[in-house]
Amino acid sequence: MRFVLIGGLALSAWGVVRGTRDVDIVVAPDPENLRRVAAVAEGIHGHVHAGESFISSRQSIAAQLASGEQVAIETDLGRLDVVQGFDGVPPFDELHARSVSAEILGTRVAVCSIDDLRAMKRAAGRTRDLADLEDLDAASDPSDQPSGPDGSAG
Repeated sequence: MRFVLIGGLALSAWGVVRGTRDVDIVVAPDPENLRRVAAVAEGIHGHVHAGESFISSRQSIAAQLASGEQVAIETDLGRLDVVQGFDGVPPFDELHARSVSAEILGTRVAVCSIDDLRAMKRAAGRTRDLADLEDLDAASDPSDQPSGPDGSAG
């Protein structure tokens, strides 16, 4: 599964630790990768609210992902937001090209660059995002190297 971590959990790679209720990712939009994302979602009992119904089959989730819109998948492990098509969120290829590898919760993942994270937070402009920007500024290391959850270099 090819994805780049963004949002609140990505903050921890850049030295800001805060609670978050979901995991935000941007995925590679090719059909095979979308099928892999859907398979992972199905494996953790994921479902998508679609009007009055729940979509939970691998094929249906993959079709939702292929729409290019944001898809919120509720899973046994919490909410997974697959962010697509938002103003201010670069396409996967751009995010991935500038991403860094960091250890998040014991797993090595691609995390958006600090510049992309700041730009997305500015574009969103919500109160929480503006506070995140202040926290990023306070935590910034001149070398802009990602850190692990314990503050060590990732």
